[in-house]
Amino acid sequence: MGVQAQSGRMFFNGYNVVATSNYVYNSSGGTNATAGLFPAKADEVLVQYAVATLTATSLSFRIEGKFDKMDRWAEVYSKTQTSVTTVDQLVQVSERFSNIRVGAKINNDDGSNATNVFYAGLCLTEYK
Repeated sequence: MGVQAQSGRMFFNGYNVVATSNYVYNSSGGTNATAGLFPAKADEVLVQYAVATLTATSLSFRIEGKFDKMDRWAEVYSKTQTSVTTVDQLVQVSERFSNIRVGAKINNDDGSNATNVFYAGLCLTEYK
């Protein structure tokens, strides 16, 4: 099977995640139901992420998916990082969602630890 097409999107590109009790889904700090939404109809969906700087205790992130006829997001994958990632990590999303988004939040921080740099991107691949 050969690759027919690939496309991608950066959810977070060096985004500084600050103290929050909610997940943020875009670099504007969006938390509503449509924040960070990206169409994900593809043969293969990969999410690449990294925590470049972490001064808080930990950073949690999750991948969420949603079908066309549903009005609620479903958690696909979640992880809490307690240290920086020296090599980016990949997560393959095997479920066939219509839309996908990535959220991030820091944990156990009072707001004084202001440098928590997060990267997350999406790669969509179509095969022949």
